[in-house]
Amino acid sequence: MSVNKICIVTSNYISGTPRVVKEADALLQAGYDVRVVFSQGNIELNRLYDKNLLADKSWSYSSFGWSSSRDQEKRLYHFSGIRHFIARNLPRTISKFRRIAETGHGRVYPELARLAASEPADFYIGHYPDGLAAAAYAASRWRALLAYDFEDFHVGEGKNIKVQQRVEIIEQRYLPRCMYLTAASPLMADALSKHYSIKRPIPIHNVFPWADRETLDGKIKDRRGDALSIYWYSQTIGLDRGIQDAIQAAGLIDAPIQIHLRGALSEEVKQALLALAAECGLADRLYFHERVSPTELLSRAVEHDIGLAAEQPVDTSRQISVTNKLFFYLLAGLCVAATDVPGQRRLMDTIPDAGFLYPVGDHDALALQLKKFIDQPELLTRYKVGALYAAQTTWNWENESQKLVEAVTTSLSKSSNKRSSR
Repeated sequence: MSVNKICIVTSNYISGTPRVVKEADALLQAGYDVRVVFSQGNIELNRLYDKNLLADKSWSYSSFGWSSSRDQEKRLYHFSGIRHFIARNLPRTISKFRRIAETGHGRVYPELARLAASEPADFYIGHYPDGLAAAAYAASRWRALLAYDFEDFHVGEGKNIKVQQRVEIIEQRYLPRCMYLTAASPLMADALSKHYSIKRPIPIHNVFPWADRETLDGKIKDRRGDALSIYWYSQTIGLDRGIQDAIQAAGLIDAPIQIHLRGALSEEVKQALLALAAECGLADRLYFHERVSPTELLSRAVEHDIGLAAEQPVDTSRQISVTNKLFFYLLAGLCVAATDVPGQRRLMDTIPDAGFLYPVGDHDALALQLKKFIDQPELLTRYKVGALYAAQTTWNWENESQKLVEAVTTSLSKSSNKRSSR
């Protein structure tokens, strides 16, 4: 009996899309033949992380590059930039035709679509709107099944109306072809169902494998002493990420608190945060750390006490999402300090012994919570144990991935039954 082939398509670096990696791992373990298609742009560090991550994977992959610093990729870099500029500046009425919206949204959509279609598969799964479009192109080429994972509420991201319009054109075009849809949170699934008048997508949270804890290196590289340690990480450290709340809250407490931030950092942002830290008396207790490989990230997180999930209500997507860093903190055994936005509130209500909520921007409320942990260290221990227990028993990929595997298996079975009845 032949093994069904699954092709997962994303326009991002593979190391920057943990949801794709977990999906590929789960489907391979379920017995499918899995191939991942992705692209690589200008960031050389991300390419290194891709290489390190892929070294341990058994599924196959195909990728292409479009970097201005690599001779063999310069032509595509410049050509795609011009093509992308033209497509994204055309009127909305024109964007509906001949995949113009796809090209305007995804700089290398045509190349991604051709690469996805270069090998046959039984099922194509898209991530991000341009990944959906590329997967749909390949699915049509091979008369295969199609599915889509909403990593975010893309049509409600940001404030750029033209971008939102392109996303809506793309998703409305291809969603009817999909055998199933998944979304990163229950509130996101509800919003998508209402917005597109579609069957509610299957909520699959951005949790991580419990087995990842087996990779912990046991080292202390970042933490400085025993003072209460707050940790925040992302791809980029910015001024719109709620970090200032933690700095100002720590400044209100008459006890040493250290704050550790990890991610790409501009000099402008660094100086702004250092200036605020100086005002709050924390200049020597605010630490910046460079990004590390995804395989090391968990080891660096477990060094600390509190994980900051300070999502800001800047758009609809942020409000209804549950950030993957929240689940990462649970896996690391950190007490979670989360802003009270709807998506995070719904999740935190299920794990009251793993952390706490505080109003967005209310550093006084955050300071009161932090003071409790300094005055009652046994309370901090209880929350950290509760976080780890939540990850071990409920919020892990071993549990959550079962919904994905079931969706794929059911879709393939339905398709097979339809062909047999003809």
